[in-house]
Amino acid sequence: MSIIQKVWKNTWRSLLVAAGYIIGLILAGMISAMMGAQLASSTRDNSAFTWLFISSILLGVILGPLAARLTLSRLQHFVLWGSLIFFNLGSVAIEGAYFVPELVTIPLPVLFAQQLLASAGAALAIVLLFAAVGKPASSWMDALRTRPWHSWLWRFVVSAFSYLLFYFIFGALNFSLVTGPYYESHAGGLTVPSPEIVLMAELVRAPLIVLSVLLFLLSVRGTKRQLMTKTGWLLFAIGGIVPLVLQVGSLPLLLLAASAIEIFLQNFLTGVVAAWLMGIEEKQTA
Repeated sequence: MSIIQKVWKNTWRSLLVAAGYIIGLILAGMISAMMGAQLASSTRDNSAFTWLFISSILLGVILGPLAARLTLSRLQHFVLWGSLIFFNLGSVAIEGAYFVPELVTIPLPVLFAQQLLASAGAALAIVLLFAAVGKPASSWMDALRTRPWHSWLWRFVVSAFSYLLFYFIFGALNFSLVTGPYYESHAGGLTVPSPEIVLMAELVRAPLIVLSVLLFLLSVRGTKRQLMTKTGWLLFAIGGIVPLVLQVGSLPLLLLAASAIEIFLQNFLTGVVAAWLMGIEEKQTA
């Protein structure tokens, strides 16, 4: 298969992953409306849907090749990629509800339900179009048995704490150097919550972000460096690039660029720590 054929094959598959994600959003919106929930219009301007579609395509572009190289059962693929998308974008929604309340006007429980169905739609498309289906070399339970439960617990807690540390260090640095004036002028609907609200939101987000890559770390094997690089990239790509692309039409480009650097330092380093502590190295054979 030529490079052009591979690119085209991955492109149309990624388009269908985006369709799965958006169909999930639409279904969730319909269900919410039937239950009486008042939802804000999702069209901020004529380009809003375009950026939503582009950001959704990235889910297939990023996760599709990984799913194609990872042999798992269909159910495992579905749960892995669905949880990775849901916990990352769900955690972003929590932050958005407090930092950009003019854009995130949907109640958080309804927003989570939307993200759950949308993530399920994208994950199903990834399973049907990309996933390498077969019997895995070892089960998730086998992976968990490599360490006692208390070892997993402290590793998870430290990984989550590392996100909090990176968040406040790089967030404060970015605020003082670049983003402060945007928040102070409420550009694009931005606001600065109280420190207590920020801490509470990030205390919820931190374990969700680490939880999003737990099944990935139970599924993949490699050297520590390989695991740290893959996990860091995943957290930045799904928790950073995808939601930032969605905001291209609503927030200033300089703010998005500065935020991309900030999120890279936060998410990538959190992924490095999580993989370093919870990753399972590939056994070396003589």
